[in-house]
Parts: sequence; C-alpha cells; structure tokens
Amino acid sequence: MSDAAHRHALPRRGFLGLSAGAVLLAAGCRSATDSAADGAKGASVTASAPDLQIVYGSAPDPTQLLHRGPDTPAFVNLVLDRLVDLDPQTLQPVPWLATSWEWSADRLKLVLKLREDVTFHDGRALSADDVVFSLVGAAKTSQVKPLLERLADIRASAGNEVTLTLARPTSNLFDALAFNPVVDARSYVDGKAADKVNGTGPFTWQSFKGGNQLDLARYDRYWQSGRPRFERITIRSVTSSQAALSALQSGQAQLIGAVPGRDLKVLAGNPGFTVQSAKASYQQAFLGVNIATKPFDDIRVRQALQYAVDRERIVSQVYGGSAEASSLPWPSNTPGVTPDQVKRYGHDPEKARGLLKEAGAEGARVPLTAANSPVFASLVELVKFDLEQAGFGVDVQLLDNAAIQPKIQQGTLEGLFVANHGMVSVSPLSGITVSGPLQVGKNTSHVTDPAFAELQSRAFAAVDEKARADVNHELSEYLLAQSFHITLAHAWETYALASSVHDVATSALGYLRLTDTRRDG
Repeated sequence: MSDAAHRHALPRRGFLGLSAGAVLLAAGCRSATDSAADGAKGASVTASAPDLQIVYGSAPDPTQLLHRGPDTPAFVNLVLDRLVDLDPQTLQPVPWLATSWEWSADRLKLVLKLREDVTFHDGRALSADDVVFSLVGAAKTSQVKPLLERLADIRASAGNEVTLTLARPTSNLFDALAFNPVVDARSYVDGKAADKVNGTGPFTWQSFKGGNQLDLARYDRYWQSGRPRFERITIRSVTSSQAALSALQSGQAQLIGAVPGRDLKVLAGNPGFTVQSAKASYQQAFLGVNIATKPFDDIRVRQALQYAVDRERIVSQVYGGSAEASSLPWPSNTPGVTPDQVKRYGHDPEKARGLLKEAGAEGARVPLTAANSPVFASLVELVKFDLEQAGFGVDVQLLDNAAIQPKIQQGTLEGLFVANHGMVSVSPLSGITVSGPLQVGKNTSHVTDPAFAELQSRAFAAVDEKARADVNHELSEYLLAQSFHITLAHAWETYALASSVHDVATSALGYLRLTDTRRDG
C-alpha cells in the first residue's frame, strides 16, 4: 500500500465519526493468526489481536449507504471504499479505489484510473460499471447531490477507467468523490442494499440482527495487504452516554465516541484511558437567523448577535475545551482566511447593546429554537443568557430532533435557532453548496442575495490556489458582514479509549477506519 493511504492514522489526535453515545463494548478475545507466506495477497497479520465490539447511539441503517445518514459513519468505511480520500491536513485528494486521475485542459473532463486488484466480498472484481452505478445513484439521493448534478455525463470509458464530464466548472468535485462509497451494482437495488451488503472494504458484512447488531468479519483479500488486524467486529446500539462511560470505566468497553464535555473531567488524569479530539473534521455549532422576520431584517441587529455571544465560554462549558471559538464556519487554515476574520467578533455586550439601540430594537423579544438534547439545551442556555445581557428578550422552544430537522431543511423556523452541520469543515464552497443552513439559493436564513450566488460561481470556477484563496477571503468577508449565520464553535469529535487500543483513525470526513487498529492482549 502507498504511503498516502497510511497518512490517515492519527496516533493521538484522531477522530471517530460515530453517533452520540458510541462505545466499544464487551470486547472478545479471539485472535488473528499469521497464516500466509511473505507477499501473499490478503495475508493475516502476525500479532494476535482480540476481537472488537462497537456500541453506539442508534442502529446502523443499510439503506443509508449512498445517502449519508446520521448513523452511517459508524460502519460504512469498514465495509465500503471510496474513489478517493481527502488528506485530513490539506484536504487534497488521496488515491484510494482510483489510483490516479487526469483533467482535460478546460477542466471539464476528469478521467479516473481504477485499481485492478480490488474485489467485492463475493469475489467479483470491481469494475468501472460499479463506479458509474454508484455515482449515478448518489447524484439522485446523496447529500452532495448539488455537486454531482453538475456532471453532464458519467461513463465507463474502459474496464478500469471512468470518465466524468462536467456541464460547468466545479473546483470541488473531489469533495463529492470522497463523500460517497462505491457499491455493488448487482446487489444495491431501488436505493438500498440487500440484507448482506457486498462491499470492497476491509470487513465483510456478516449479519444484521434485530435491527441493532451488525456483525463484521475480516476480509482476507482486502487490497491493502496485511490489513485489517481484527478478525471480527460487532457493532451494537446503546442510547445512553452515561452507560457508555460506565462501560469504559468498568472495562467492558474499550472506546466511547462523542464524549460529552461533562464526561471529559471524569476521565482526565486516569492513565487507563486516553481522550482524543480531532480538528480535521468537526460539527459547526451555529446560531441561525431568519432574516425574513423582524428585527433580523436589519443588519445591525444581526451583527449585535455576533458581539453578544460568548464563544469562549461555550467552548469551555459545553464542549469541555474540545472545540474552537471562531467567527467563521470554515477552518482557520482555509486558504485566504486571515486571523482577523477568525476573531472578527469578540464578546462585547456593550457594543451589541449599542447596535440594538441604533437599530431601535432594544428589548425586542425573539424566539430561539433548538433540538431537545443535552448539548443543544446547554448551548441554548448560554446563548439565551448572552442575548438577554445584550438587551434581547428571548423565548426558548426545544423540539424533538424529528420535529426540528424538517423545519431547518424547509426554512420554516422563525427568528433564531441553534443547530450544527459539518460539510463546512471540508471547504467553503462545499459548505455553501451542500449544507442547508448556508446553501446558496435556498437556505434556512432566507438569504437570496445575488452577490452570494456570484461568489459561489467564482468559487466553482477557481482552479488555481490564488483564485481559490481570493474567493475564500471574499466569502468570509461577506458572511461576517451579513451575519445571517452566527458561528458559535467548531466542535471536534471527542472520544475516549482504553490504553490498550491503538491506531484508531478516520477519514477527513469523519468516517471510521480500523484497518491499522490493534489492541494489546
């Protein structure tokens, strides 16, 4: 395997893309034995390794493979592969199922060369037709549909070659290619997989029991020779983060994901556990603003919100320090972004009150809506306090997640709302194209400004580093000035693992990778 494919192991700053309450529970002690000669394809590793069991918040959903669902990150990269990966540090494409690629001079045609040593778990060789099938399906159902819809043609131009033709320049096409997996065209029917998912990943899908237990086994013919290190993995569901913490402390669990900030102090200083956070991929917690409702049609009122919120206190009290305060939704190391932009809006209640007075909105009562979960309830409590200190009157409404998500997607929330999203951690362009809260043309804030759309068009057409940096800088200035989307924090996925577990890694998009993971006997 190439060095590029190994760059994703983050020894102590990794990321686990699991749902809330994720844990590894009740690990077994079966071993992986060395059974193959040097250089043999699919050789088992030499060290003995116990089995691994994963438990997380909700049951895995095999119908959510091409359309990334809330539970998909827990297992999808264990069974399926993608055409390319993204380097967690640079977010540049890394060869995966596609070994190389070449753009045409006008950058409207991309030719992908596929690996020739990849097989599905039923033994059938990966073909270009499978890639075409997967991309066509993703263009209809995936979260990154707005990017894939820019493709005019997807075709198998040879047995191990796929040619993508764009209708319009799309500088962030690789974000979409890294997002969706390649599935088996013969067993994935009518938008969902068969009972047993047939993939090309390091583990084979063995059984899905009772809707809450997924059993996986090592694929001995995986194209990354000598990997994975575990023979068997079981994924189960649990709903309580407290139960997850107890399982870790008692030795029944080896790893828990999405660790709440309140639990980090419990584990701090204990040599039996390691707490890790990831900065490469994060959920952006934000205060959304419906500018179609008063008083938020006034830009001064929206900028008052920026100064009112105490981001540093949110980072400390809600996320236990496993987050970053920022005025922008995208990473601080995004090309073109300056330190001044990242820290543009410091906590300044007096300035917020001055802007409210100037706009004639002192004492305005505003609704504040969020999901009824521990994290969002904590966020709302702090935001409400900050807004009241700045001169707002705040009426809080907490809704079940099933009730609030359609409202966010359809843009029917009034006033203010607290939520999060993650595609902004990949690139500004993908964020404003794919994520509903920021999507150009149709977003939860009801922003329809042609200037916003023009910046998106320029970003799509930016093919060199300087052009991308320039438009990123202007996008940042636009968002900071208009203030319809108030960034609260970049919340890193945080997880805790027993000291016996090593080399847990994920992709830049937060998908779990266990190819190199091992556990001391």
